[in-house]
Amino acid sequence: MSMTYAQTLQSTAEAEFLRYRKITADARDLTIDPQDLYDMLELDRRTDRILPNGWCLLPPRQVCTKGNACLTCDKFATDATFLPELRTQRARTEKLIEDRRVAFQTRTGQEMGQDNVWLAGRRQEQQALDRVIVKLEHTQLANGTVRAVRGAGAAARIDAITAHRDNN
Repeated sequence: MSMTYAQTLQSTAEAEFLRYRKITADARDLTIDPQDLYDMLELDRRTDRILPNGWCLLPPRQVCTKGNACLTCDKFATDATFLPELRTQRARTEKLIEDRRVAFQTRTGQEMGQDNVWLAGRRQEQQALDRVIVKLEHTQLANGTVRAVRGAGAAARIDAITAHRDNN
């Protein structure tokens, strides 16, 4: 019986993964077949390639030279399940930029120029996050349908509230 449950859980996990369209760091649709992507990721054995905001598609035998610059890497992919983390990352990046600019001005007496290498890198990440978030907020599911994000049972609660109002 445990094997039956394990198989059910695996098929549910796969169905959930395949339900969402995958996009790249520059907000283009991922050209890899979602089923192939699922097989390639081997989620249970490749935890070193699972990121808090998506997945690394770098082949297992290759070494990453980007450090933590995933948002500027063509091997990065994500989907709508990561929207909360992407939004948090966007807000933290904005705060980091502001804090560093204030510290720079305090220390040097002048504003950090737009040609600053560190600032240019953060702006590039910020723009990538903006593109990805906009794309994911307006994306369709893999089957082509558009789905509003709601909590569990929200539709039943709305129907009950509407029915209650109609009866009163």
